[in-house]
Amino acid sequence: MTAITRRGPSGAPPIVFLHGGVINRQMWDPVIDHLEDDYDCIAVDLPAHGDLMQESFTVDGSVRSVISTLDVLSIPSAAFVGLSLGGYVAQALAARHPDRASGLVLSGATIRYTGWDGLSTRLSGYIFPVVARPIMKKFAEKMTDDLGPELAQKILDGGLSARGGAQTLRRLPGTDYAAVMSQYGGPIVIANGERDTKNRDGEAEFQRLFPDADAIVIEDAGHACALQQPDAFAKAVRHLMETVS
Repeated sequence: MTAITRRGPSGAPPIVFLHGGVINRQMWDPVIDHLEDDYDCIAVDLPAHGDLMQESFTVDGSVRSVISTLDVLSIPSAAFVGLSLGGYVAQALAARHPDRASGLVLSGATIRYTGWDGLSTRLSGYIFPVVARPIMKKFAEKMTDDLGPELAQKILDGGLSARGGAQTLRRLPGTDYAAVMSQYGGPIVIANGERDTKNRDGEAEFQRLFPDADAIVIEDAGHACALQQPDAFAKAVRHLMETVS
């Protein structure tokens, strides 16, 4: 399978990492560096991204793709860690296949893309291809500053997908993912960056639906907190896995 990275001891508790929009599974390497000694770490590309860049993105298709990966690897259930787009895919998966999700770490995924937020996001998906080049150039420069040139280049070599970003913006909104998975009973950790204001604002409403969810603030980080503070983010994942255990 070309669209996955797997590191860690065989038979260890499995964790599946789901990346954000535009980027690819290589974004998780710095976090997995802190976890691979103890966990079976599996990072996957979502449709329209990375090695699956030629596919089209839909939430349903992404859930099917991830479940298919679990089936091929003979993993009955796993913890899911999702950043931004990946966090919403994780919620959709937990809603539709609660028996396959032993726990969730959701980062940058507490905004509820319904109403005006959903409409404005969907409209931005039609504008995104026009402005994608300077946005992705700036993103690459910021990532290089945060991670250093060697690691940043590895992520860039995995591909940045303007098409995937545009499809995500158009097709992700319209569903209240937290409400859809309201019957999910497994442990949840919310790990938002300190400067991710909109998602921090959404934490209280999310915790109203899931009062047992733990909220962890990743200090000195924004929306891409897993890239900016991988050590602290890995500790949030460990917190979930201790709960799962």
